Amino acid sequence: MTFSRRSFMKTAAATGALTALGRPALAQGIRWDMADEYGEQALSGKASKYFLEQLNAKIGDALTITYQGGGALGYNSVDHFDAVQDGAVQAAVTLVTQLGGIDPFFNLSSLPFIASTPEEAMMLWQAAREEYAKIFEENGMVLLWAMPNPPSGINAPEPITSPEALEGLRIRTYDVNGTNTMMNAGAAPLQVAWSDLIPQLSTGGIDAVLTSADGAMQLSLWDYVSDFTELNYAMGLFMCHVNKDEFDALPEDVQTAIMEIIPACDEYNWSIMVDSIQTAYDTMEENGMTITLDDDVPAEVFEFLQEAGTSVREDWVAQTGERGQAVLARFEELKSQAG
Repeated sequence: MTFSRRSFMKTAAATGALTALGRPALAQGIRWDMADEYGEQALSGKASKYFLEQLNAKIGDALTITYQGGGALGYNSVDHFDAVQDGAVQAAVTLVTQLGGIDPFFNLSSLPFIASTPEEAMMLWQAAREEYAKIFEENGMVLLWAMPNPPSGINAPEPITSPEALEGLRIRTYDVNGTNTMMNAGAAPLQVAWSDLIPQLSTGGIDAVLTSADGAMQLSLWDYVSDFTELNYAMGLFMCHVNKDEFDALPEDVQTAIMEIIPACDEYNWSIMVDSIQTAYDTMEENGMTITLDDDVPAEVFEFLQEAGTSVREDWVAQTGERGQAVLARFEELKSQAG
């Protein structure tokens, strides 16, 4: 008998849930764990810290959530959906572009060149939030807040200032959208989990990395590549989601407190994302990396990548049907209202 990775994780998650049921309740209140593939210094970790601080200020120790960053519980983002759904872990902060195999709608935030500014990324989140929440609810979870990645660019041995610079480039991507876009652009992409990225770079498995400047700073990519090219390619979303049975079992005032702080979390998360961009650029330059800003990237590069991403965007609309069309229409409406 053979098992897929997802079926294996569901079995492991179910086992973990049964084990957790046997643990005695602690007198000081309810205890949860929150899984995060990334670490506490990453933006997802900072967003989690803010959420937990705000929650503690409202409810004290009625609910204690322990942040488990850096994949401490053994889960990557791709595993979180099943782990939280089955109760192996009560909450997670998940890079949802890893969940496209569960529902293609999750690939929305990493569609190339759909949202090119932080303001547009917020509008896209607002346009799609209801649909994201519905997917989680249908699978036994509650969606809380989102944390946007800073705009993705390319970390490579040279700046990406011509289409030829992409030809054959062995580049790490983080989801199917990036993989297909880079393949269409003539590169040789490889989808690599965050935890496996440095081993791939250090052994020569890849030469370049599609990620944000903040991601480059977190992993000290200047030890492996010399250049970062700002492309504003996409701003993939992390989302905090919790097991619905666990959430429903909380006292009503605790449930209310959680939902009341969500708007403040979104506002904070977008703020630190924007602030992180220049901070990362400064740190990268201090460590010898060259930053090529988008204004210095020839228009032909953007036109080339836009064309490479056309079929990716069209495929997403085809896969998501009326759901995708409706969200993109709402997104365009919000942009129009913003002027």
